Amino acid sequence: MWNSRPEERLQEWRRFRININKLPLEQAIKETVHLWSYAPYVTHYLVPDLPDEWPDPWTLVYENYYCDLAKALGMLYTLYLSSHYIEQDLKMELRIYKNTNDNDIVNTVWVNQGKYILNLIYDTVVNKNSIDQSFILKHKYTIQDLKLNLQQEE
Repeated sequence: MWNSRPEERLQEWRRFRININKLPLEQAIKETVHLWSYAPYVTHYLVPDLPDEWPDPWTLVYENYYCDLAKALGMLYTLYLSSHYIEQDLKMELRIYKNTNDNDIVNTVWVNQGKYILNLIYDTVVNKNSIDQSFILKHKYTIQDLKLNLQQEE
């Protein structure tokens, strides 16, 4: 998917979302994490404290630049635009932490109050018990904060 032309990438992403709609929630989450874990990486793309400047889902996939925060956002967008969001009444937040041990920034997606945490460990889904005591929450963004609208379509 990641090496396709922009229009093809959007179509492949749409097919991916349709396919995960057919899976149980936990499997859909795992497939989403797997997909986005292998997106091409760039060092800096999005600024954590400027969510109003973040791209909408289609622009993110179209532009194809993914820092760690953009990958987390892609995971959130994918699940948001799947049928699981409405059918499972998913509660999702993008949480950005600072690790006080090494000053790293950690970008995560919390699903259902931390039952599933995405993007904490590469290509792995964990839960809130995996959040280290050295992590300090710097930013938390809900779906409402990101001003996403289910009426949008590709």
